[in-house]
Amino acid sequence: MSSLLAILPTAVSALTSNDGTDSTSMLTVAAVTCCAVAGGAYVLKQYSAKTVKVEEEEEPAEDVSGEIEAKLPKEPITDKEYTLEEIAKHNKDDDCWIVVEGKVYNASPYMSNHPGGAYAIVQFGGEDATEDYKEIHSKTADKILARLQIGVVAKA
Repeated sequence: MSSLLAILPTAVSALTSNDGTDSTSMLTVAAVTCCAVAGGAYVLKQYSAKTVKVEEEEEPAEDVSGEIEAKLPKEPITDKEYTLEEIAKHNKDDDCWIVVEGKVYNASPYMSNHPGGAYAIVQFGGEDATEDYKEIHSKTADKILARLQIGVVAKA
């Protein structure tokens, strides 16, 4: 902002006519423009700082109770291996497995509770969803996903 204010005297001298009279309307436009740009830069800086702060805050824990709680396994299964061919068979609304970071998850029990709808999961049914999952899901979602683990992808 200080650099914008530093050019104001130069703008004033450029807007002064040769006969010594100044062009106040042009000066007003220049001053308003400088203020708008400086104000916009300030707002953008403040908004950016708030955005970062929000991303750093811990999310409230999602309530996973009632009906969904009964459907979720108590502990993830980590010692069972599945081939990619076997995983690929589970790609339907009522039988949907996904892979995230080499772990296999049975997403079927959670499909009706998924905030993005069942289709958001089914479209990756039987496939590796790591990239898409990691782009948009929170730590709360990771906790729910962990409960759905039924094994790992078998080494080829």
